[in-house]
Amino acid sequence: MAPTEEEMNLFRPPLVKASTTLNRALFAKTVPLAAARVSKPQDIGRYRKLLEARKEILEVERISPVVADPDRTLAAQGRRCLLLRPGIKPEGIAM
Repeated sequence: MAPTEEEMNLFRPPLVKASTTLNRALFAKTVPLAAARVSKPQDIGRYRKLLEARKEILEVERISPVVADPDRTLAAQGRRCLLLRPGIKPEGIAM
């Protein structure tokens, strides 16, 4: 499923028409997303396919939905997270 227009607006930079210099701060954006933590690295593919089938995984061009765990100790152990679409709440997923 392609992202909705509302979801894509979260990732678009603002329009600035009369600007003569590039303001790089306009292109940095923080988007709050939920993520599904995967405890075993060998299960990433299985959970990714499940979330893709349910249309709950983040599908945005040039952004990988598989990222290192934000907890540094878990990331050092090889743990990963799957990014979910902006409309998905953390408590809405049951696997």
